[in-house]
Amino acid sequence: MGTPLRPLWLLGVVAATLPAEIIDRIAVTVDSSVITASQVLEEVRVTAFLNGANPDFTPASRRQTADRLIEQLLVRREMDLTRYPQPEAGEVRDAFERVRAHFASEAAYRQALAEYRLEETEIAAALLRQLALLRFIELRFRPEIQVQESDVMQYYENAYLPAIRQKGVTPEPAFEDAREQCEQALTEQLVDQRVDKWLKEARGRARIVYSEEAFQ
Repeated sequence: MGTPLRPLWLLGVVAATLPAEIIDRIAVTVDSSVITASQVLEEVRVTAFLNGANPDFTPASRRQTADRLIEQLLVRREMDLTRYPQPEAGEVRDAFERVRAHFASEAAYRQALAEYRLEETEIAAALLRQLALLRFIELRFRPEIQVQESDVMQYYENAYLPAIRQKGVTPEPAFEDAREQCEQALTEQLVDQRVDKWLKEARGRARIVYSEEAFQ
């Protein structure tokens, strides 16, 4: 999702006691907001941690990660502006516990945190951003979707059945048996299209500037 603009400048955050020392650099500016290079790297590590994968610090991966942070920032602005409710603390806690449940033991969980160089607060903040995005999508876009019977039937014939046949499933489920699954899949597809359209428009209204040096 999203389209980058052209680069501008490189800035650093300077420590008060050591004025010449750059301790961070700006990766992207979104109007008056800033996404730093360290935030991008942290998001790469958090995403890898949650997915059980190796962190990918290549320029392309960091650019994609920056785009994801831009989208989250734009959503957060919209939620603040329109007063959408933020996720409850209990929702974040439950999501956090689901993450911890993937590990065989507390020791394995702590070891993974150390290997990915992450703090629990960073994991919790990432989960909060993800939950906020899901809530925004659920409240903002899903109510707009009205799926017609003819659309569901078309999805069944053009998408569902070909996928079933490719898997070699027999006998093929009748339309009535697959109706709910097809309607849900079609709804998700239409919601994704609405989200992509909104994000494209939101990015078009913002002044987004990438510092190319931060992605080299």
